[in-house]
Amino acid sequence: MTQLDMELEPPKIQPHIGTQAYVLLQAFYRGERLTVLTAIQKYEIYALSQRCSELKRLGWPIQSQMVETTTGKHVACYWIEFQ
Repeated sequence: MTQLDMELEPPKIQPHIGTQAYVLLQAFYRGERLTVLTAIQKYEIYALSQRCSELKRLGWPIQSQMVETTTGKHVACYWIEFQ
């Protein structure tokens, strides 16, 4: 792999307008970090990990981290870091 290969990002494909993946991408553009609960409450998206996997397959750099809730449970939180 050359230096140029490492600097180039893979192409990102936009999800179709109106899909849950599109709604998520718009939320990530606004800087939101989402857990399953927030995705359900704000966007009625029940399969957050699957929609994030769709975005990953489309080339989007979805990040995730386990976070602790106020009740002590650990859940995944998803976001995209935009430069």
